[in-house]
Amino acid sequence: MAKIRTLQAVDGEYALTGPNSTTLKQVIKKPAQAVFASFEDAAAWKEWLGIEVEWTSEKPFGVGTTRTVIANGQSIDESFLVWDKPHRIGFRFDQTTLPLAAFAEDYTLTPLSETSCELAWSYAYEWSGPLGRFGERAFGFFFSRMGKRSLRKLARMMKATDRFDQ
Repeated sequence: MAKIRTLQAVDGEYALTGPNSTTLKQVIKKPAQAVFASFEDAAAWKEWLGIEVEWTSEKPFGVGTTRTVIANGQSIDESFLVWDKPHRIGFRFDQTTLPLAAFAEDYTLTPLSETSCELAWSYAYEWSGPLGRFGERAFGFFFSRMGKRSLRKLARMMKATDRFDQ
């Protein structure tokens, strides 16, 4: 069994300013409110990102909300540092089986019109695992590539459904 690591307790801006930070963007042909509603739905994360989400906090969600995620067989406990509905969410990894020292994500929705928005998905991380810089670069390459593909899936999912429309 993989070792569970407790990561650095980073703040809500870490995903935007921390080491190895990256921002990926995607136009989505739905209003920001609908995209934000999909972020609150555990099943939606599985559809577009391929992760299993279990909310470990009760609704209404906000700053301090927690959840557990299973991604590619790795367990991740997360806590939300930013919750500004329907504009932005941000969270950090608190514990994980991944070889990381710190990791955080930020999802910012910018309305483009009444029927579309742009999602900026930012993340930053510090590596602590074996293989040093090679492992860090390989993880960054994989995560960026997977992220771009996943954002396209999110845009297609949102276009194909009205279940998040309000």
